[in-house]
Amino acid sequence: MTFRQRLSTIFLLLSASICSDAVAESKNKKFSPKLDNTTIADQLHPLCQLENVYPSEIVGLPQKPELKISAMAFSGDDLYVTVFTPDRTNKAPFKKGEIYKITGLVGNADRSKIKAHKLMGDLYEPTAIAVHQGKIYVGEKDKISRLEDKNKDGIYTKNEKVILIDGISQPNFHTYTVGFQKVVQDGKLFLVGNLTTSIKLGGARALNETINPKTKRGSTFFLGPITGKEMPNDVDISYYAGGFRTPNGIGTGPSNEIIVTDNQGVFNPSNKFIRLEKGGFYGHYLIKKTSTNIAAFQPDKVDSVKGGSAHQLPTTVHLPHGVLNRSPSQPIILQDLKGPLSVYNGQWLVGDHTLGRLNRVFLEEVEGTWQGAAFLHSGGHDVEGKKGLTAGPNRMVKGPDGKFYIGHIGSGGLWRFLPAKGEADKPLYGLQRLSFIDASKVPASFNEMVAVRDIKGGLEIELFKAITPQQLEAASFDLKQWTYVPTNGYGGRNFGTEKLSVSNRELSSDGKRIQLTIPGIRDNSAPFIKSRGYTNKNVGWVVEVKVNALPLYKNIAWYTMIKHRGGGSKKSIIPQINAKVNPIAYAKAQHKAVCAACHSTDGTRLAGPSFKGILGRKQKVIRNGKTEQVVVDHAYLIKAINNPMAEYPEGYPPAMPNPRLNKDEQKAMVKWLKTLK
Repeated sequence: MTFRQRLSTIFLLLSASICSDAVAESKNKKFSPKLDNTTIADQLHPLCQLENVYPSEIVGLPQKPELKISAMAFSGDDLYVTVFTPDRTNKAPFKKGEIYKITGLVGNADRSKIKAHKLMGDLYEPTAIAVHQGKIYVGEKDKISRLEDKNKDGIYTKNEKVILIDGISQPNFHTYTVGFQKVVQDGKLFLVGNLTTSIKLGGARALNETINPKTKRGSTFFLGPITGKEMPNDVDISYYAGGFRTPNGIGTGPSNEIIVTDNQGVFNPSNKFIRLEKGGFYGHYLIKKTSTNIAAFQPDKVDSVKGGSAHQLPTTVHLPHGVLNRSPSQPIILQDLKGPLSVYNGQWLVGDHTLGRLNRVFLEEVEGTWQGAAFLHSGGHDVEGKKGLTAGPNRMVKGPDGKFYIGHIGSGGLWRFLPAKGEADKPLYGLQRLSFIDASKVPASFNEMVAVRDIKGGLEIELFKAITPQQLEAASFDLKQWTYVPTNGYGGRNFGTEKLSVSNRELSSDGKRIQLTIPGIRDNSAPFIKSRGYTNKNVGWVVEVKVNALPLYKNIAWYTMIKHRGGGSKKSIIPQINAKVNPIAYAKAQHKAVCAACHSTDGTRLAGPSFKGILGRKQKVIRNGKTEQVVVDHAYLIKAINNPMAEYPEGYPPAMPNPRLNKDEQKAMVKWLKTLK
């Protein structure tokens, strides 16, 4: 499985049926950004620089390192990492994980001096690591342990593992222990992490079988207190928040605020960036039975099979799926930047390991509610690791030198930083160092949106560099807003999309803030959308802001509106796309929102086969363990939509989620698919 499980909600089987190398750029050199790059993050941010610091060898072993990094932690100048190859067979034992110490990193860019030292093997898909008092803590699929080097040889074996908590997972390809962050409370240290949930191949929820009754999967936990000498009876596990599906990212801020990123899927029509509220439940229900555990703070009064967003806390910032983000990973806060770069302090970088990019998130508190804006930041592929990413960024950690170290991961299927059409496959591993350039080398003409803020009656855009009133007059703004309706089906499309207009614009005296009056902005208040017994209550709205005719590095931002100063619009919501009345429009919207991540319409092979030319295609499928050839006709498409896991295309994993479409929606999808010649 992939943390990101970016499987389209249409039929896999039926369809098969901030940073540039600006160090060398002088302050006066002209910077020429693209003006229409709404969905492309194909370059390194002009205020940052990258170095490839992947180790040149594993000390004492003949093989070259292929470290697919799943967790990272510094101890002094040494970087400790866990690695493993993601597995999708859903059959234990999973491929063996390992721990390495990487030396020679800090203050050095010569890869020949950067070495990996293997410390331990035979780990059960480890995805969490911390070092305290010289002791290594590791989170595996089913346990959290402290390693004790009893014979002082620097290598760890199974009998040198003190298991602090066991039985936290059944064998399932989607269960991980993500972390660790360190948090001090009442003078005691705790390890903080996330427990992901069990799912079925194809994306549907699986029962989260109870092994250790203290376990609450889909939740953020505290384990401790940690001393370096603790034994199992000295520690306990407690829960801070719950209601996540695939929380493959956790970070902490200077006030011990906890950030979790969650992935699109069941109950998640978008990817999420969440600033946790203690005791909060964020909407992903685990099925409740006597033999299962449910998420922390999941409300007992709600039908766990059906669920419903009326009982959840809102997402802090939506990361629109496929446009901005697909597989969110580690968030990390920006701090201690100097000079003109200090405007980014307090914001967050967020990795994405299948789109191969970093996004940036700005947060603000509006009348007691946290919300904010998301921006494209850095992307692109570069085998040299200087002007782009070498692989998909999965983990980030700040080093003792104040720079950010990015650990990459990849494997087959949806773990990949997928190549573009005609591009060679990208590596499945990597380690890079990201830093901001010296303030004196900021290109004189560089500009971008630093922040988008809520103001009474509209929005305010903060810019990195001042503009003139004449430039503002020449600019234009394309704005639209939409919401989501979380259901127990996989993913979901945009609802209630409507255009917004700017009725007035004003520029601050310093030229860096544009205040836009925008009538009609909605927030998390009535009227709400209702669809099949579900609603958008506690979801909020995404306001997409596109700025034209200004020289900006990226000209688009996505603001999540939970609380609008002065109140949200009370006007009736635009009727939704009706699959029976407008089948082609419905099908296109469904594909864009959910399916496009895995299924192209131009013949490109992604994680799933292309929809192009699907009707009449002869396709080999695996049915009951046997290979059979089918012809994809109208009847086959309908049957496949209703039971997408009954068989799957040869050469692809059995991983198609059930779209849960009604008859009119099924007919609409088939009608559209027939047009893709």
